[in-house]
Amino acid sequence: MRKIGVIINPTSGGGRTLREWPRLEAALVSQGKTITQHISTSEADFRATARAYARRFNALGICGGDSSLTIAAEELSALKYKGELLFLPAGSVNDIVIDIDEAQGKMSGSIYLGELSAEKKRKVFIGQANWGLGVIVNRWVGKLLRVLPPLRKFQETIGTLCIVAAHLLRRETVFATFNIGNRRVSGRYSIILVTQLKHWASGLRFAAGASFYSPDFQIVTVRRTGLIRLIRIILAAKTGAHTAFSEVEVFSSSSLSLQLLKPAAVQVDGDILSAREKEVTSGRFDLVKRKTTMRLSAYH
Repeated sequence: MRKIGVIINPTSGGGRTLREWPRLEAALVSQGKTITQHISTSEADFRATARAYARRFNALGICGGDSSLTIAAEELSALKYKGELLFLPAGSVNDIVIDIDEAQGKMSGSIYLGELSAEKKRKVFIGQANWGLGVIVNRWVGKLLRVLPPLRKFQETIGTLCIVAAHLLRRETVFATFNIGNRRVSGRYSIILVTQLKHWASGLRFAAGASFYSPDFQIVTVRRTGLIRLIRIILAAKTGAHTAFSEVEVFSSSSLSLQLLKPAAVQVDGDILSAREKEVTSGRFDLVKRKTTMRLSAYH
């Protein structure tokens, strides 16, 4: 009988984890698993429990969203954890689990994590980092739902309206220069995505060649264009057809630096990077991929 330590983030998905966990727990127990569980009370408590469970269990389950999984991965990578990180998705958006499901049975072994550095702040991530539209939509939707939680069931519609507003107000525009190996690329962008995931923004297939088993990031950019064309690009990304648009460029690299004309925030695996409850803004970001010793799987 396999023992698993499970950490439950009760705030993920607006409390959805507490509704989903009993079903997931029963399913795991029916498979012969012995579960030791902990409901976290804060991010500090979540991180401390992840470190403690990593020393006790060869399998660590995370019931929460993409952000919860990334926090756990950050702690486990620092400990050079050699066990299995099991994702039990119950957040508002769970893009990471789509990629895990696609990879299971096809690829195995330890995974890579991305590492982002800016303004003396370092962030490890499983999925992706993005600038521009994703940051603005995340910020606006998050603020609205904190004030009016009942609107969570309309989150997708609200997000669409925020995309339109952000473009019309030119709030999503990022002037950036990339240094990718010996290549230098500059422009005015609506979307900059550096990712290990094929899927982004609630299942859009934005980066078909990305993988947390690959030593390279996939970098996908969308140069600023008209609103209707931007919407067409986003809709085309549902099937990966967005790369046919001239505004979309795709690169691959194990590392890169990003310089911005004006300091900006970055969204990492569903959360805007922050420190002491304030958004971290910078004019330069450096990213690199690093191999870990942990495995990644999912059950839902």
